[in-house]
Amino acid sequence: MRADLHIHTTFSDGELTPAQAAQKAFEAGLDAFAVTDHDECRGCAAVEAPAGITAVSGIELAAHMDGEVHVLGYGINCGSKALLSYVRSAAESRFERAAEIVWRLSRDGFDIGMDEVQNAAGGRVIGRPHIAAVLQNKGYAASVSEAFERYLSSAAPYYVPQKKLTVERAAALILEAGGRPVLAHPGLLSGAVFGFLLPRLAAMGFWGVEAYHPAHTDGQCLEFESLARLHGLFVTSGSDYHGSFTPRVGIGQETRGSRYLSESLLNIINASEKRTS
Repeated sequence: MRADLHIHTTFSDGELTPAQAAQKAFEAGLDAFAVTDHDECRGCAAVEAPAGITAVSGIELAAHMDGEVHVLGYGINCGSKALLSYVRSAAESRFERAAEIVWRLSRDGFDIGMDEVQNAAGGRVIGRPHIAAVLQNKGYAASVSEAFERYLSSAAPYYVPQKKLTVERAAALILEAGGRPVLAHPGLLSGAVFGFLLPRLAAMGFWGVEAYHPAHTDGQCLEFESLARLHGLFVTSGSDYHGSFTPRVGIGQETRGSRYLSESLLNIINASEKRTS
């Protein structure tokens, strides 16, 4: 059982369109894939899976608990009124955040304007990668990655925090949309935050934990799976693919796993197939 349940597209901060992502997943020989754009469900709604591969509808919501916590949602109804309402408000918030970042940059002498950022976004929801792309094009950085590191990361001088949901509200939105909440890449959380969340996830309605992620060591993958099982949760796997914006691995290239991961994937794939049949 092979699946990549964490792929970003041009509807948020990814490089590929949903159709291109689906084709890449098919070429990788996957059994299933999920488009999980940030605070955006148009990408997963636009996916048409090639024959022989299951498309699991998905989203990734940005939440906050002493830092950023991401919550993946699988098997969502992309037309959920509550979810679409949040997506619209999140898009407005992202635009306001980008405008604030651009204002701070221009105040300090950077030749950058929101019109250029909007052009870079090409009508999609504006995010920091689009600001980074303009900074690269203007010669302020050699690459998008360098622009992030120097100007836009959480430790950089022009970082502006994003307005976020509570973890409980993020899970509730996914549940309201008929989906299954999954804690994304726990290895990127502080130990204190993960330790606080773990025993509370099931009570908040979480279905699983993304145990297998490129940022996790082999030991972490096994630890997160063991902890998930201890708390009655399933596990998932994903590449967190964005393309050249934030390169890690390609679609389908997070290949580590276990029997329990296969059981978990089969559970969510079967549920998705029943939903669409």
